[in-house]
Amino acid sequence: MKKTLLTLGLFATLGLNAQNGLESIIVEKYYVSDIADSLDADANGAIYPLHVGSVTYRVYADLLPGYSVIQMFGNANHDFRVETTTAFYNDPNFGVPYYNGTSVNNTKKNTQLIDSYFTIGGVANGMMGVLKTEDTDGSIGNNQGILANTDASAGLPITGLGAQDGLLPGAPIALNALGFTNELNIFDQTEGGSFLTNGAAIAALGGMQGVTASNTVLLGQFTTDGDFSFQLNVQIGTTIVGESQTFVASNPVGNELQDSTLIYTSVVTDTTSGGLGFDELSNSGMELLLFPNPTLEKTTVYVSNYKVSASTDKMTLLNLSGQVLSEQKITTSNGKLVSSVDLGAYEKGIYLLKVNIGDQEWIRQVVKN
Repeated sequence: MKKTLLTLGLFATLGLNAQNGLESIIVEKYYVSDIADSLDADANGAIYPLHVGSVTYRVYADLLPGYSVIQMFGNANHDFRVETTTAFYNDPNFGVPYYNGTSVNNTKKNTQLIDSYFTIGGVANGMMGVLKTEDTDGSIGNNQGILANTDASAGLPITGLGAQDGLLPGAPIALNALGFTNELNIFDQTEGGSFLTNGAAIAALGGMQGVTASNTVLLGQFTTDGDFSFQLNVQIGTTIVGESQTFVASNPVGNELQDSTLIYTSVVTDTTSGGLGFDELSNSGMELLLFPNPTLEKTTVYVSNYKVSASTDKMTLLNLSGQVLSEQKITTSNGKLVSSVDLGAYEKGIYLLKVNIGDQEWIRQVVKN
């Protein structure tokens, strides 16, 4: 939706009838890793393992037609941060902290297509990042036959039959990393979960526009098995030569514009390893185990250190359309939640199990074989 500035002071700076060029920040769940991906990463010497169930997030700036992304930045007033509760996964062979013209052939190798990095548009030499739903030319594929998971929560697959990898031909430019010391190391084979700067920028001099009608520009791609969050600040070029707009996550100063979508926090929805799902619920210290998964009939839900006992605590089984199939109160034994969910009456496929404990909600995938 187009937005018109209503502040007279901003009219003077940005021009008559100026519009906010940033419509929103879009986060796309791009891919969910499986065991084949994990084994390949391990065989190639990944510093931080590619855990089964790791999610690859893509972050886009959705712009008005004719507007462009000039830079992402942090300064004394505005932190520029990207974080996870665990660590970011980086491809051991061709991983880069920010786009630098990786060839299409190298992008097809091993797990490079789900590497963690910053960009302003570019993914590979001659290829721009686009939403998978806007990809019209299929997939470049994968030389090792991996990255073929068809996890429904990530939408279309990125390799294999019917895949759309979110790449379209374009003319990405080399980026400038300005003012950094070692902040980018966590995207370059260094284990860590927090990128933060308040005095540096990733810049595309002259600005970059998207290659589809929606004018969405890829800002970064991040793979992690933990919760994912960011706080961004961006400078946007307008349709008037030499004019720009600055959008910040909070506390705007002067002519800066605040946009709430520049702040984002995800919640892990699925982490599985060897058929067992295991994760912490928020910061409560509660740990959940779901097994077996996949299952032929019943799966057991086990939560240790269960600290809440309320009539509202429950588990809900849903299909992928969000339709409630069953609902039950949860039971405890010696401070532990131990309950089972019966899928015997349902068809083979993927289901969602929603666990509500106090004011927390957690959703896991359950596979019926």
